[in-house]
Amino acid sequence: MGFARHRPGTVMKLAGKDCSLPRITIITPCRNGARYITEAIDSVIAQRYPNLEHIVVDAASSDATLSLISRYPAVTVISEPDDGSHDAMNKGVARATGDVIGFLNVDDVYPDDTLLKVGRIFAATPDIDIVMGNAIVFEDDGCGARAIRFVYAHPLGVWLEESAFGNPGINGWFFRRSTFDRIGLFDNAFFICADRDFVVRVALAGMSAVVLHEPTIWYRAHREARTTSRDMANVMPISEELFRMASNLVGAAGGTPRVRRVALAWRAFESAKLIWLQCRRGRLREALRLLIGCSLRQPLWPVRLTHALILRRLVRRNYSGGWNMNISLSKPYRPLG
Repeated sequence: MGFARHRPGTVMKLAGKDCSLPRITIITPCRNGARYITEAIDSVIAQRYPNLEHIVVDAASSDATLSLISRYPAVTVISEPDDGSHDAMNKGVARATGDVIGFLNVDDVYPDDTLLKVGRIFAATPDIDIVMGNAIVFEDDGCGARAIRFVYAHPLGVWLEESAFGNPGINGWFFRRSTFDRIGLFDNAFFICADRDFVVRVALAGMSAVVLHEPTIWYRAHREARTTSRDMANVMPISEELFRMASNLVGAAGGTPRVRRVALAWRAFESAKLIWLQCRRGRLREALRLLIGCSLRQPLWPVRLTHALILRRLVRRNYSGGWNMNISLSKPYRPLG
């Protein structure tokens, strides 16, 4: 696994250098996002980054989204039907003119000065592929305040095990454009989890990353969110996609022992999760069918599952929080200027 360490303070040392900042393109996929779109755009504007492009790829919204975006003449808008957010992100990449590309969901925001720090790192280290930071998950309390529920830190950078078993937080990652030339775009065969498939491919390609040891994205958790919400309404389709993804990795692992071990453990974990979900929904016959199938196809399934639980605990040791917690940060990273 290729990654570079970034120690806190390096960005501040770069602050006085007169380096040419790369052009950054931020891509926001959007469908009926009137409730949040202005806050997302304002968080990009508040970055005060001098060489910036913001593309909103709108799925022909039927609410006030387009009217609200029209107040921002500097924002490039693509509005047409699409096949989901990752299809929209692919369209944005094809249209982007930036040397560096990042993704901001319509309901999320950037911490202050994130793009300036990211741009300086890319300018100072031209051989790296990715700059990544921590992810914060927050909820609005209904009174204008934000409660921080989770903090996902990624001190090891791009790591296959975390790509499979953790929460990579891709919206807190920024990619050199050549990344997409090297590994391709998001795979629309995964309607919900194509971003995880992408970071798995990034890890397999051994791409180099610099870690910015502070938050680079604020994820908003709410009921309408597809992946980040308390009730996890999409947990079954998510698990089905992850099982298929892990199975694909097993088939593609070839002769790489480490990758194959991770892939087998991941598949065992996702199959166990599907069995548990079926039991939870009272579908005991389906759960039994899955269990028998796992045992027949994977005689070492219990061993693989044990390995998966060890890996999952290992990669999540740098995560903190819970849905009923309100985390206090040692530094007041504000999502807006």
